[in-house]
Amino acid sequence: MRRLLLMVAVCASSFLFAGCDKDDDDDFEGVVIYPFADLGIPYGHLPPPGACKIWIPGLPPGQQGPPQSCESAMFNAPLGAWVISRTENWYQVNVLSHHQPRAVVEVHYYALP
Repeated sequence: MRRLLLMVAVCASSFLFAGCDKDDDDDFEGVVIYPFADLGIPYGHLPPPGACKIWIPGLPPGQQGPPQSCESAMFNAPLGAWVISRTENWYQVNVLSHHQPRAVVEVHYYALP
């Protein structure tokens, strides 16, 4: 059962982190893109395109870990963490559950600065 949950989480994260093109508006109908300032993370602490970063809310920016592969970030992120990725057009923040490992409970999108 645990292996099945892990496979589902990996498949779901692959879908969530797949490169998307914002010009394809049909796929993003009703999606809210928040202003970058609402993210509350200094620009220099965000991952480059193609990488992800585990962000632990409440931990100072200088104590956050380095960027890593998105697969690794989703697998290693602690409960309640955020996994942040960057596409060409925005940052995607996957908010993880406080109770279930690797379960994404919310997804937010932030405009690039």
